[in-house]
Amino acid sequence: MRTASTDRPHVVTAGSGDRTVVLLHGYSDHGGTWQKVLPTLAEQYTVLVVDLPGFGHSSGTWREPLIDSYVEALSGLVDDRTGPDAPVSVIGNSLGAVTALAWASARPDQVADVVLSDMPGVAPIPRTWTRGVQFRVERLTQLLSAPVPDRVVQQMVGALYATAALRHPLRADASVRAGYTRHYATHRQVADLLALGRVVIREIAALPIPQMIDDLAMPVLLLWGANDLLTPARAARRITVTADRRVAVIPDCGHCPQLDCPSEFLAEILPFLARGDDRIRRYS
Repeated sequence: MRTASTDRPHVVTAGSGDRTVVLLHGYSDHGGTWQKVLPTLAEQYTVLVVDLPGFGHSSGTWREPLIDSYVEALSGLVDDRTGPDAPVSVIGNSLGAVTALAWASARPDQVADVVLSDMPGVAPIPRTWTRGVQFRVERLTQLLSAPVPDRVVQQMVGALYATAALRHPLRADASVRAGYTRHYATHRQVADLLALGRVVIREIAALPIPQMIDDLAMPVLLLWGANDLLTPARAARRITVTADRRVAVIPDCGHCPQLDCPSEFLAEILPFLARGDDRIRRYS
């Protein structure tokens, strides 16, 4: 695997297939969220695993408008890696799905097809869950202002992530939680995360996401975990299914199906990508 230079978001490259697949993680997450599905994808494709600015190994800098800056950075990355005549497949989870949607909308010449997993903005998040998240954020904020050891804050952030993102948090691999919490090991890192979260919520709320989905000019697969607490799967009922727009709900799965249910996640993703392979062979 190779890492990118410092003038672009941190990227890990795996595989060597003719087609390129770009993986975009969600809010507060990082490229490690794809660890359970990356080996299978890399058997067939060249895979670019991105740490979006503000997160993971790209946590040093970010700028507003955030999602527009992500699209700009990803467009530059793909121009550098594949050139103008090789559009990529994009798979995004949560904030990564919103970013993928914005990228596909702005640059349909670069995006051949797109997978939007557990994407916010299709339907409102239930008020009861919003209040629960608000309580946890307030508790974290209190801890940040108190003389609590960094390791305690780190453990609390890891527990919050596992509870919110996964259907079965107690069965989460130790490596998954450790990979996540290493980026939130200090009060300062957690404070930066909360500040960035306010920007993320504001920008997602301002986007006309249902209309953007309807206007997509390429095939799209929308996925939800059936037990997603953050972006409930009932949003799937709002999507109009067409020949180029599929919807799937994965049973017994949370907000990050690539971690909760990797086999089931791949069972939806791989046939969708294979149809893109067929289109390229047909018209090449």
